[in-house]
Amino acid sequence: MDDAGGPFMTSARDPDVVVIGAGPAGATAACTLAARGHRVLLVDRASFPRAKVCGCCLASSGQAVLRSLGLGDLVDDGVPLDTTVVHGAGRSTTLPFPGSVTLSRERLDPALIDAARRRGVEFLPRTRAIVTDRDEVELRPLDATTGVPAPHLRPKAIVVADGLGGRALDDRPAFRWRIAGRNRFGVGTVVEDVQDAPRRGELLMLTDRAGYLGVATLEDGRVDLAAALHPERTRIGGGPAATCARILGEARLPGLATAAAAAKWRGTPSLTRTRRCVAAGRVCCIGDAGGYVEPFTGEGMSWGMEAGVAVAPFVEAAIGGGDARAWNRAHAQLLSARRRRCRTVAFAIRHPRAAMPVMRLLGRLPRIGRRLAGVASGQSRPPADAGALG
Repeated sequence: MDDAGGPFMTSARDPDVVVIGAGPAGATAACTLAARGHRVLLVDRASFPRAKVCGCCLASSGQAVLRSLGLGDLVDDGVPLDTTVVHGAGRSTTLPFPGSVTLSRERLDPALIDAARRRGVEFLPRTRAIVTDRDEVELRPLDATTGVPAPHLRPKAIVVADGLGGRALDDRPAFRWRIAGRNRFGVGTVVEDVQDAPRRGELLMLTDRAGYLGVATLEDGRVDLAAALHPERTRIGGGPAATCARILGEARLPGLATAAAAAKWRGTPSLTRTRRCVAAGRVCCIGDAGGYVEPFTGEGMSWGMEAGVAVAPFVEAAIGGGDARAWNRAHAQLLSARRRRCRTVAFAIRHPRAAMPVMRLLGRLPRIGRRLAGVASGQSRPPADAGALG
């Protein structure tokens, strides 16, 4: 898609809904609400396509959302994962990891935005949106070419999906972040294909005292690297590029280590966090803007997309003159069990000396390993053909 130049607003009327953030969660919400007959404005600070810190793994539930939006071809173009190789404490083990696909954000995000625009959503890139204490939206264009119809909008409902680093709710104390102690921050980059990259279908997970690093080959042959790192240990190690290069080198991946050392890495704020609430008045939060737990199981994007669908009736309650507070409970019910599972997986990855013997045992018991890997990746059971793996 090309979102440069020209106005994107075609109506001076306030929209029914403003969705702030055009990533997988926000674009899915915009698609869903537009398909239900509402006038939707989708706003994002970025222009697209864009690079993003992301593991680029899409679980089966997220794939189902894409297919429901008519984007099955996008899923089919992804790289199906079948195996994860875990390296830690000087040892490696291979586990089945069926069900997910890798798909670059440069491909996924524009496709979802285009799907939203085909449903009548108006898209406004390169614009900062601020939610006021009166549930209005203040628009601040980031360059002179962005056509903004009015500095303030009064939508009937607002969906905030602007991620970990978003600032749309800075003026709303009810939505203040609660950030976990002993937290990690995220970094990511994409490099050109190198000789020792993981084969297509393999997710490489490298654990270390400084953090953990995921590596996977994308649909276009490039290699995605995404890590959750300990701040102080990363500083002592010379920064994210040097730390990730060391982890790769100790895993005997010199080509990737060299590429990582030379790459431009992007970062995130502290990862694990929750909001005091995710809904109040006419405002709902979804995706990473509603809270984040280090997933490392391919669920982050899928959670956001599922929430983008599930939030629709609560947004419609606000459109109808009520409020959206019931989303607080629904959001917790949607994600609480999944987040507990991800905390367990993250704990195991953070403590490789204790976890590796168990993982090696699972590697020798493929039937049990497949089932637990399916649970870790968000599947209630392995796919029917999983018996061919391992």
